[in-house]
Amino acid sequence: MSQTIAIILKFRDDMAGRFEEMFEAEILPLWNAFLAEGKFIEASLTPVQGGDRRPEGERHYILHVEVPGMAEHEEFDEHPRFLDFLPRAKALQPAEPNVWFGTTLFKVGG
Repeated sequence: MSQTIAIILKFRDDMAGRFEEMFEAEILPLWNAFLAEGKFIEASLTPVQGGDRRPEGERHYILHVEVPGMAEHEEFDEHPRFLDFLPRAKALQPAEPNVWFGTTLFKVGG
């Protein structure tokens, strides 16, 4: 059974563009490599445009990843390129992200 990871990332408006640039340059190629190797089923990063209220001056993102299992999740989390990116991305965030993951129960499509 696959595993789904959902994270809400939070950035100050003035840092969001920098985060997006870093993500596109550093993490998106890694996502593509994991997808090509069958270690990701799907992944997306989506700017939040509606739903719950966000603090003034913040931009939030939904990060969604589906992996075949915990081994692939851990492999990504321990990858040197991700470990290099993570502290620099965290420095741009005014608050800790919300993180959830678990075994996928139902799924349609993709």
